[in-house]
Order: sequence, then structure tokens, then C-alpha cells
Amino acid sequence: MEQPIIGYDQDELGDWRAILACGHRQHVRHNPPFVNRPWVLTEEGRRRFLGAPLDCVRCDDGEPVGDGMVSAAALEAAYARFAAELVGTIRRRVADEAADDAMRRALLAIADIPDDVPGPLEAWLAAQVQTILPRSAAEPAELAAAARAIVDCLPGLYRQAIILTDYRGLGERELAARIDLSPGDAAARLSAARRMLAEALRDCCHTLRESLAS
Repeated sequence: MEQPIIGYDQDELGDWRAILACGHRQHVRHNPPFVNRPWVLTEEGRRRFLGAPLDCVRCDDGEPVGDGMVSAAALEAAYARFAAELVGTIRRRVADEAADDAMRRALLAIADIPDDVPGPLEAWLAAQVQTILPRSAAEPAELAAAARAIVDCLPGLYRQAIILTDYRGLGERELAARIDLSPGDAAARLSAARRMLAEALRDCCHTLRESLAS
């Protein structure tokens, strides 16, 4: 996942690291022949590359920046992303005048999620949307961005557990090794993450239904 550079710091050896918008740090060493980043050696060069994107592998793996809860502003933004993706899926299949009603019915169906839905969330979302669009199937891939918006609502450690299993394909034992927990503790964290994911989805649906009613 690409993230823009917002600043710099140095590690204990004096090597430069870029501070990314996500909060992760990434080394930007000038150490030929492996890399060639002469710009990092001068203040002018570093300033020139502010805003440049770097691929953040830590974001791809869901590695948390901190353990705190997601902010209210971040939740609002995630709910808006979810709504936009869901509305887009519905509008591709129903007439404009029927879209709001279809959205309400989809939100009711989706909010009925159990606590232990396995696997990527987009499969669940597609199945529920399908119940209100019987003549036109919704594919899980269409709702991948909506699902990821809800995953992004979770606190860092729990978001990481979902991303590593559902998106990176790790089994529970591999997850345990990756996050340095016993298999039992890793399984407990993943179970808690799935409960949080279901709760976040229910809250998102409730918030959006209230918005449609107002």
C-alpha cells in the first residue's frame, strides 16, 4: 500500500527513515549498490521528496502503528467509504428511484451478521446483497473495498489478525508465529477480532440507516 512521506528521522545508527502518513517508518538509506538515494543525505533533498509515495509493506500486513482505538474521524471516513462502495454496487443493478429502498434493505440484511463469520468479509457482504438483488448477482470482488473499510475500523492488533489471515492467507499457527503469541492466544485474538469486525459492521449499518431516515 502506497503512503506519502510526511517527515524523516534517524535510527540509532544514524540511518535515515521516512515517516509515512500511516505512522510507520521506512528506511531510505543511501547505500550503493543496493539502492541509490543521494537525496536523503541533504536537507534540501529530503524536503524535495516530502509527499513522495513509498510502498508500505507494514500496512499491507496490517501491522499496527499503535494499540489505541480508531478515532471518531477515522470511523466516520471508513463508514463513508463503505456506504459509497455499497451504493455503487446497488446502483449498478437497480433504477435510481429504487436505490434508496434497496440500500435500506441491504443494510438490514448485512447488519444480521453473526460474530463468527469466517474468511474475507466481502463474501458475506455479497451474499447478503444478493438476497435483495435476486436477478443480478453481486460478486465478492465488487465489495472488497467496502469490506476493507470495515476492517480498518478495528484497533491495530485486531486489524492485523484479520489482515494476516483473511488477506495474507496465514493459518492460525502461522499467525501465532508471525505475531509472537502461543497458538491458543493467537486463536483468541483472531476470535476477538472477528467479534469486533461484526460489531463494527452492525454499528456502520445502524449509522447509515439513521442517515437515510433523516
